[in-house]
Amino acid sequence: METKPKIIKCKDCGKDFEIIKKTRYIRKYCDKCSIKRKKDYENLFTVKFEECDDD
Repeated sequence: METKPKIIKCKDCGKDFEIIKKTRYIRKYCDKCSIKRKKDYENLFTVKFEECDDD
């Protein structure tokens, strides 16, 4: 049984990328955006309260 790759649009940059549909969780972001988001999340504790927007 062969699985076909599925093409999905990245939610950050809008580029199309392929995923294997057999995976349990469907990805929302391409590799480049995933790496950037992971790096930003790892540095989340360095953000100070004063730097946040007031919305």
